[in-house]
Amino acid sequence: MELREFIHDADPVRNRELFGLLGEYAASPAIRDALGGFISSEPGRRWFVMLEDGVRVAAFGSLRRKRTAAHLLHLYALEEDADIAVLERCIQEAREWGAACLLTADYWTRREFYFRYGFSSVRKVGRFVRFKKELGYGN
Repeated sequence: MELREFIHDADPVRNRELFGLLGEYAASPAIRDALGGFISSEPGRRWFVMLEDGVRVAAFGSLRRKRTAAHLLHLYALEEDADIAVLERCIQEAREWGAACLLTADYWTRREFYFRYGFSSVRKVGRFVRFKKELGYGN
């Protein structure tokens, strides 16, 4: 498996590879239901895509940088445990940015996955739970 990294560019031509890989999944009602919403992005967001055999998407997720925190969004695995490498890379990237914490929202049923990586549950947000991993940086 190979983990590919992309930055959503303001120039749509430069995003062809990223959205070529994610397009089918972004349009999938089953994945939308699993994630609890639509896949979205904006220029500057960093995306991580795990590829099997260099072409088949096995997992993906994105990271948005905020003032002192990083936000993990759209973490999804098509192959069992393929999202582990994506999560680990997002944690590493947030640390490299100097973020004080990494935040995400996911279903409570995924809590053990996040707890294994040092996240704690912060609060309920609608049908999701906000998970937070302190990184010890920031202001």
